Amino acid sequence: MEFLAKRRTKYEIYADLLEIVARRGYCRLTRASYGANLPVDRAKKSLAFLASRGFVKEESVDDSKIYRITKRGLEYLETFKQMRKLFAALDEKILPAQARIQAKLTLRAKEAKVGEDVNLEIELINVGNAPAFLTKVEKFLPAGFELVAKPDYCHLEDAYLDMKRKKLDLLRTEEIRLTLRSMDKGTFSIKPKITYVDGAGRQLFCEPEPVTISILESVAGRVSTGYRDLDSLLLGGIPENYAVILTSISCDERDLLIKRFLEAGVKEGQVTFYVTIEASGVKNLAEEFQSTFYLFVCNPQADTIIESLPNVFKLKGVENLTDINIALTSAFRKLDASLRGPRRACIEIISDVLLQHHAVQTRRWLTGLIPELRSKSFTTLTVMNPQMHPPEEVQAILDLFEGEITIYEKRTKKGLEKNLRIKKMYNQKYLESEMSLIKKRLQI
Repeated sequence: MEFLAKRRTKYEIYADLLEIVARRGYCRLTRASYGANLPVDRAKKSLAFLASRGFVKEESVDDSKIYRITKRGLEYLETFKQMRKLFAALDEKILPAQARIQAKLTLRAKEAKVGEDVNLEIELINVGNAPAFLTKVEKFLPAGFELVAKPDYCHLEDAYLDMKRKKLDLLRTEEIRLTLRSMDKGTFSIKPKITYVDGAGRQLFCEPEPVTISILESVAGRVSTGYRDLDSLLLGGIPENYAVILTSISCDERDLLIKRFLEAGVKEGQVTFYVTIEASGVKNLAEEFQSTFYLFVCNPQADTIIESLPNVFKLKGVENLTDINIALTSAFRKLDASLRGPRRACIEIISDVLLQHHAVQTRRWLTGLIPELRSKSFTTLTVMNPQMHPPEEVQAILDLFEGEITIYEKRTKKGLEKNLRIKKMYNQKYLESEMSLIKKRLQI
């Protein structure tokens, strides 16, 4: 079809514009301009002419003009296609059938913070004269980025997207919407390579103009949870001096998150308090970091659980809350005044206290403890199993905290999986995305 290699006539331009409008149902000027491969001013002039002749209809939506094809426009388009086939049949020189893909990248925003979602759209159009079969998209993930969301028909294989030979007919478009996320700051270039084949099995490539994204530092004044994925949702970590409650059933993922939180504190040289019933998994921290890690074991068997150390406080249980307060006060007095900066505390006995003392007494205790920790520059993570208590008692405790993070089970094709979501973080920015908790990643 030699006409494809020549400069288009005005009738071919009208047909291309009508094809774009008809295919999308309605179309804005910029989309029609790109789809028909025309400058915006020329596309605007041509659409205005088509509207004046009744081939398209102009409408106003949200202070923006859109175009819809009319019955007369559809008749022209169908007639033009039939005539083009007849002209091609009479032409002496017929170009071999070949697919040809053009691509355009679009970023919704040119900047994002560490851990924020980056929305990338890859728009493909087949401007050839034969169908194309999309095979893969490579090099779309800069170093330090991860893929968060993709179309269902795509499959991620190592570092490329398997497109499953998705068919793209001539003059048709395909929009591949991807969500990316970076854990590193900096300026990154996104320059994917699209591979496709034609009907003869020939492998062809398309490389669109690259786009640039700037990833900025996360929000200042955050305390790392020790788990990179959770820090991403929190835009850097828990806000300093906040009291946050982690609601979760008893599970390995919860325990691993707690361990990550404690280890992050001592490794950064922060004073770290841990109030718990059990001390399994943290004995080495108590032994190695005696000047910064303070362990409070509320268990009648504390003497058999862990050896006596200057930074270990053994209590008979949670029956006497005053004893716990006295132990905390004693630890406050031992703190090295030269250790400046954020401090952190993990209180893992909330469910035990609530079972023993119920909502009124537990609220009274926490109402005194939380401000005391905040006044001493502690960022506090408390832990509660909501399934162990009546809903009204759970709510009575949740109301005391500025933030809430929840771990819950979700049924998927692979079975039950643990997921995490931030439910609230008062007056602070965070991502509302759901995150799958993978035990292997937590154990690294």
